[in-house]
Amino acid sequence: MNRTLTLAALAAALASGACIHVKTESEIKPIHITMDVNLKVDKELDRAFADESRAQPQGKTAEVKALLERQVAGLTNRALLTARDGATDDARITIAETNARNMKRFNEIAQASGVGVDAVQKRYAAKMRERFAAGSGVWYEDDDGVWKQK
Repeated sequence: MNRTLTLAALAAALASGACIHVKTESEIKPIHITMDVNLKVDKELDRAFADESRAQPQGKTAEVKALLERQVAGLTNRALLTARDGATDDARITIAETNARNMKRFNEIAQASGVGVDAVQKRYAAKMRERFAAGSGVWYEDDDGVWKQK
C-alpha cells in the first residue's frame, strides 16, 4: 500500500510539473549612449578650436606645433602641454599660456555640454593624438599614462 501511494504521489508530481507554464515579460528601455555625449563634445571642441584646424596654423598655434615637432613639449592625456628636455624659458611661457587658454575653453565646453571638464580634456587629447602624423616624433601620453612617440 505504501508503495502504491508513493507511486501515485510521484505520478501526480510529474504530471503537475509538466503542466506548469511560465510567462515572462521584458521591457525594453532606452539606453543613454556615451557616443551622444562624445558627438556633442566633439562638435563644441571643433568649434572652439577651429583656428587650430587650418592647414597653415598661425600665431600661438604655429608655435605650439613647432614645440611638439621639436619634441621640447609633449601632450598629456588631459590635452595639456608639458615641457620636455630642451624646453627654453620662452617655450615654457608659451606652454603655460596655451594651457591656460585651453583650460578656459575646456571649462566653457564642459559647461555648455553638461559633462565634466575631465571628459572634455580626454576627448580633445584623443582627437589631437589622431592628428599627429606617424613618424613625427611627437611625444604624447596615452590613456594609461604611458608616454609614447608618434
